[in-house]
Amino acid sequence: MRIRLAAAVVAVIMVWPMGMRAEDLTTRVKKAVERSTLDQPGTKPFHLKAMLAPSLERDKGSGRTGEVEIWWAGPGEWRREVRSPEFHQIEIVNGTKDWQKNEGDYFPEWLRETAVALVKPVPDLDMLLKRVTTADVKTLMGSTYLSWMTMGSDGTVSQGIGASFAITDSTGLELYGGDVGWDGSFNDYQGFHGRMVARTVSNGSPEVTAKVTVLEDLDDTPPGFFDAGVSGSDPILQTQVVDELAVRKNLFPVEAVVWPPLENGPLEGASITDVVLDREGQVREVGVAVTDNPGVSDIFLKYVQTMRFKPYVVDGLPVQVVTTITIPFKTVRPSGVESFESARTYFERGRKVGFPAAGTGPAYILEAKFTTRGISGTVETGTYTDTWVSDSQWRREATFGTSRFIRSRNGEKYYLLAEGPDAKMLGLVLMEMEPIPAIDTFTESDWRIKRDMVDGVATIRVARGHEDPDGTPDPGQFNSYWFDETGLLVKSYGNAMETRRSQFSDFNGTKVARRIDVIYRGNLALRIDVTELEPAGTVDKGMFTIKRHEWVRQFTSEVR
Repeated sequence: MRIRLAAAVVAVIMVWPMGMRAEDLTTRVKKAVERSTLDQPGTKPFHLKAMLAPSLERDKGSGRTGEVEIWWAGPGEWRREVRSPEFHQIEIVNGTKDWQKNEGDYFPEWLRETAVALVKPVPDLDMLLKRVTTADVKTLMGSTYLSWMTMGSDGTVSQGIGASFAITDSTGLELYGGDVGWDGSFNDYQGFHGRMVARTVSNGSPEVTAKVTVLEDLDDTPPGFFDAGVSGSDPILQTQVVDELAVRKNLFPVEAVVWPPLENGPLEGASITDVVLDREGQVREVGVAVTDNPGVSDIFLKYVQTMRFKPYVVDGLPVQVVTTITIPFKTVRPSGVESFESARTYFERGRKVGFPAAGTGPAYILEAKFTTRGISGTVETGTYTDTWVSDSQWRREATFGTSRFIRSRNGEKYYLLAEGPDAKMLGLVLMEMEPIPAIDTFTESDWRIKRDMVDGVATIRVARGHEDPDGTPDPGQFNSYWFDETGLLVKSYGNAMETRRSQFSDFNGTKVARRIDVIYRGNLALRIDVTELEPAGTVDKGMFTIKRHEWVRQFTSEVR
């Protein structure tokens, strides 16, 4: 049979970050921050002025306009004036003394964070460097991205808010960064006495962009310009990031939330958002909801806005507080709506019944051949071999022409080797051989579950992402898996490609697909045929170690 193969299969963009030593990454992050921080020892005294306005035309009516002006003689000697339609502050800091004049009783968080980011892109570098050691790391399109979760808790349940930091590889400078209490993206870097200073800083939602209009050496200042000891200071207005449990001690009693019935997603879980409290304990700003089920987001955010707290006091004075609010939810399905198991359950069952590497059986060797069009444009045949001894000893290898792609594990160490012009396509082969996503790489609430038919077979479809009302998927934003009544994966969709699995045969209690067809735009782009699957005999344990190719699993949805 003549097989028509779509060349587009090799155009799928996939990223496999190589291992990066934690100390190397920590050094890069530290250097990126210090190069662009003005508020640090060794900076030449400066005068800076920036104009603030909404980044997008649609937000012009938000009232988020203003200006920031800073006169800086040293880390402990500076004067700052911030102004917006609702708030105006003059602050002088000199050593341990702090003098303020405030017009308005609330310092908007978007204004405060922007004013800080202009001179100190990362307010707490030591804390960021601690995060770096455990962050997920991804390198893509000339930048290195770090991400982690900042956890909040009401004392019974916990939930996380995503935080991140990114570096532009070519310049070594910060692209963006943010966590609870600080945020900013940085562009238009220009030099200033050995520092590289972002002249455009954006922050918040609705987003505000600050444009630096003046950055110059600080000339002579009037006598007393930095005198923070004079009379007439208003009570000092401070903002502090505080742990949620500490703030909850000040929470006044509130009525329980009434959650709506939910047609899709988990019926039980937790939601979290970041909030800003003023000095009286009122909620003044609420962030975006992160929740195990988006169906509760609106009610959750409205409920948070009704919460009231006693003033949070530091050193005898009430302060503004940035913190998280975490709330558990539990609800039911509407009457007449079928209740399905969780996406996690379908994925774990599908892996167990259809993939021998998920079982507890004897060691095995699986061999397959595949046909596709390589980057050269010619149709060729490649090979795939999976040697599995246990969860902690295995090797998967795909070869095609002069290219090969290997992943392996030996004990606690993982390895990855990718070489040759068709290495990315070979990575796709490994993914299609075991396509069910790893449990630790997805959020349960993203998935929708319903009954569906595939070639006359009743299935359960587990899907996420956008699709039109008629069921047409958005190629770049839709993933789906179809499981038959036994839990077997028969079809999947992702990266604009549909994959069909057929010709199942039994091996040690699992039913393994002997044929896998990957279809792109109606054309067969990749065909994989399993040719051998049998218990392994004596295996050379040295094959599981690939010297100089140790790898840290990051940002891959694959289990192996």
